[in-house]
Amino acid sequence: RGGSVAAANCASCHGSHDIRPSSDPRSSVNPARLAATCGQCHPGANVRFARGKVHLELTRADDPALYWIATIYTVLIVLTVGGMFAHNLLDFVRKARHRLRIRRGAEPAGLEEAEARDSGALYLRMTLGERLQHAALLISFTVLVITGFMLRYPEAWWVESLRRFDENLFDQRSWVHRVAGVVMVIASVVHLWYLTLTARGRQFMRDILLGPGDLRDAVQSVGYNLGLRRTRPRFGRFSYIEKSEYWALVWGTMVMAATGVVLWFEDPAIAFLGKLGWDISRTIHFYEAVLATLAIIVWHLYFVIFNPDVYPLNPAFLTGTLSESEMEEEHPLELETIRRRRLEEEARAQQEPGAREGASAPEGHDERT
Repeated sequence: RGGSVAAANCASCHGSHDIRPSSDPRSSVNPARLAATCGQCHPGANVRFARGKVHLELTRADDPALYWIATIYTVLIVLTVGGMFAHNLLDFVRKARHRLRIRRGAEPAGLEEAEARDSGALYLRMTLGERLQHAALLISFTVLVITGFMLRYPEAWWVESLRRFDENLFDQRSWVHRVAGVVMVIASVVHLWYLTLTARGRQFMRDILLGPGDLRDAVQSVGYNLGLRRTRPRFGRFSYIEKSEYWALVWGTMVMAATGVVLWFEDPAIAFLGKLGWDISRTIHFYEAVLATLAIIVWHLYFVIFNPDVYPLNPAFLTGTLSESEMEEEHPLELETIRRRRLEEEARAQQEPGAREGASAPEGHDERT
């Protein structure tokens, strides 16, 4: 389907002239001869290559393991992405109505008032190192999505359009996908190093952990968007929105990396896990990719682009900073902490002779730049 002339076909396994049923001991697909037949294309093939069906049908009777994995993932995708969409739709409607009422003079400006009081100070949101980590993740994820779905849907209109430019596209797609996977894994290792061996990283880890308060904030936020509450919850450095996305990303990266290695090193993986084990990895890899892609589109892109409060773009991933009005709107509790810490430092500086005025904030916390 992808245009390769070297792909296996029926004759590769069944032969071309001496075709026999699999029950015949002389058949190339007889269970006793499958390892030798598979070994023609898969060096080192062993008896595990025969443990699993070649012609897959995702039915409960024929492939129960793959059937239930696909079914569970399908339900998970519908519920998760559907819930995200409903949550964001409520958020969008509430904010859009608020802005419309402001234009008509029926409601105080809120964010606009905060912008009017803005002192012009900028607050550090992402350091250069954090922005580079984000850039590596953004680029590698995007490339993986495009090159991965190209393999799954080689006849899609957008893939056909790309294939018109280069007949060797699928050979290039293969190594580009693997390079992007390696980049994502390296970025994850660097992030793990950052979390464990830097003060700011350890503070990040403490701030990003989910807690009971996040569930309360989520419930209150939905209540506010439904008009059941007059005020929205006030967030610190990270809201439940950012925390849930971060930990979903951590889980997804581990699953995709593990199953990706199995798919990459196909022959040794099948020799160790069997054909069924490899098929399970491929199924999980595909559905996890669908879930991750839809989550990024529906959840992440909404809050950094289509959210009426930040449209057309939240530039923090480029500039690394947020304005005072943005902090007051999105992270008021963190802003209060920064202001209180700055006042305490100024008070200590006045009490300690020779102390440097305006000492910097402790490393690991966002601070005013």
